[in-house]
Amino acid sequence: MDSGSGAPPAPHEHERDNPQQDGDELRGGSAAPVQEGTRVEVSAATITRMMGIAAVSDIKLLEGRIDLLTAKVVSMMAKLDKIVSTLASMPAASDIDRLEIQIGTLKSLVREVLEEIPSAVSPRTREKERAESQEQSRKLRESIKSSPDQD
Repeated sequence: MDSGSGAPPAPHEHERDNPQQDGDELRGGSAAPVQEGTRVEVSAATITRMMGIAAVSDIKLLEGRIDLLTAKVVSMMAKLDKIVSTLASMPAASDIDRLEIQIGTLKSLVREVLEEIPSAVSPRTREKERAESQEQSRKLRESIKSSPDQD
């Protein structure tokens, strides 16, 4: 064998034909370094990973995350629709004014009915109740007028 030429020594016949030794080198089980003339096999999965191509498991993982995100967005949209419908059904200032007028009408009808019914209540007590009722009604109107419009 020529040791001064710088070329690696030729493999012996029994080393070339031993498949067990080649398998050990591929799995990293052998401590011997890979020599220049030997060929190392690389799997297709390793090549695709090195090229940056997504594998099936990567795509399935991404699909799962996208599905989860889609479910969250749908849930948020349902909540937003519920909030919008609740806000739409809230009474506006004009609705409150109509209610105030209707309540005032009912109060006056109740007063008329109570005045027509003879009662054991003295007229003095009745006048006092009427004055209190009118005062409460005035305060209610003032508080509604002083509140900002919600139109």
